[in-house]
Amino acid sequence: MPDKEEFMPFQAARKLNMIFLHSEVLRNDKSLQEKIINWGLEMLSEARVDWSDMHKTVLDAVITCDRKKEAIKRGQARDKKYAPFREYFKNLQHQKFIEYKKQGKKMSANGFVTWFLENIPNDVIIPYKESNQYHKLVGLAEENNRGFRKKHP
Repeated sequence: MPDKEEFMPFQAARKLNMIFLHSEVLRNDKSLQEKIINWGLEMLSEARVDWSDMHKTVLDAVITCDRKKEAIKRGQARDKKYAPFREYFKNLQHQKFIEYKKQGKKMSANGFVTWFLENIPNDVIIPYKESNQYHKLVGLAEENNRGFRKKHP
C-alpha cells in the first residue's frame, strides 16, 4: 500500500483513520481499509491531474492576455512617437492632392512618396528605418489617398 501521507493531505488521512477506528467492520477488515485508501488516492490523483491541467490552461490564458495588453501598450507608445510625422506627412500630401486635383491630374501614392523624398526639408526626420522607409511611406500615402478620395470625390 502506498504511503498515504505522500498522496493524501494530513487532515484527510486523520479523518479516514477516525472512520476506520469508529467502524467495527472497517477496524477489523484490513483488506477493505486498503481498498478504501487506494480508491481515495486514485480519486485524489485524478483530481490533481484535472486541477493541474486547469491550472496550466488558466495560466496560459492569463499570460496570453498579458502579452496582448503589453503589445497594445507598446503599439500605442509607438503610435505616439510616429503621430507628429504622420500628421505632417498627411497635411503635405493633402496639399499636393488638392493641387493635382485642380490641375485635373491624379496623384499616386508612389508619385507623392518619390516627390516627398526628393523635396524633404532638412529639419524633417522620418521615423522609419531607412531600409524600409520607402515602403512604409507608400503604405501611409495609400491610406491617406483613400481618405482624400472619400472627402474629395
